[in-house]
Amino acid sequence: MKRYFSCLIIGDWGTGKTTAASTAPKPVLFLDVDNKLHKMENLKEGLEKGELIQWAITEPLSEIGLKRLATSDLTPKKLSGAKFVVQKPKGYLKLAEMIETLQNNKCEIEHMGKKVKVETVVLDSYTSTDEHIRRLLMAVNQTATMTQPLYGALLANFEELNNTLLRLPANVILICHERWDKDELTGRISCKPLINGQMSGKIGKDFEEVYYMSKTISGTAVTYEMLTVGDSMRSCRTSRDLPARVEPDFGKIYK
Repeated sequence: MKRYFSCLIIGDWGTGKTTAASTAPKPVLFLDVDNKLHKMENLKEGLEKGELIQWAITEPLSEIGLKRLATSDLTPKKLSGAKFVVQKPKGYLKLAEMIETLQNNKCEIEHMGKKVKVETVVLDSYTSTDEHIRRLLMAVNQTATMTQPLYGALLANFEELNNTLLRLPANVILICHERWDKDELTGRISCKPLINGQMSGKIGKDFEEVYYMSKTISGTAVTYEMLTVGDSMRSCRTSRDLPARVEPDFGKIYK
């Protein structure tokens, strides 16, 4: 039975998270919630060759509209007992359909006129997925803001999403943006995944590998690295015999 890996990549925008994920075993299928893969010059060749496959979420974040959202009274007093009726956004529903297709077909898909077995599935990004789930929950429950009960529903959706993805017969990589937090009591500063609710503090437990992306600029030279060992501010994890900092190339890490 083939053994697949799972990895969570966390980092700021522009640190090379998507490019790093593209080096995973091919073909790599991007569940592209950010809808940006086709715009990345350095990945166009991989897309043209069929080594990288893009399934993009092109649906809008919500159906509210800029004018209505900006002019709605969202104060607690006004919202108490009131319904905020909007059409359900389709972004997360489309993503769920994509994942169910992979699940039902055991990661075999049609691409470029032939059937291919996807070796790596990348969700890019978990942060944008969070935004789509929250907007769907708010629309279903007819509210313009997240309430405490909805955060419980958000966590349940995250847990189901992680569990379904990690049971796919493929390598699974989740990409997440980062958020810096300061504990008001201890003053401790930490870097966590940019996710709303409790999943921000527990997502790492589901993955055998958790890496943070780092970009260093010295003059005109730019160095991209993946941190595999945590420090006082970041929680990383690896089950492999790796240095604390590695080149962000899965072809070399998992050779």
